[in-house]
Amino acid sequence: MEKNKTAKAFARTPMPIELRAKQFMPFAAVTGLEAALREKEREREQSSEQHGVAEEETEL
Repeated sequence: MEKNKTAKAFARTPMPIELRAKQFMPFAAVTGLEAALREKEREREQSSEQHGVAEEETEL
């Protein structure tokens, strides 16, 4: 009987779905990285357009 009382004492209520989803949301470990990558991509596109290089021909 003692085992059942202990199990009930430690039983948890289910976490609301809204809070559960927040656990798995992505976060930016390096702030500004995404913006910097977009800027580089924009610069590369402009450069390839100026030099007449097709996008498929540029190396990443």
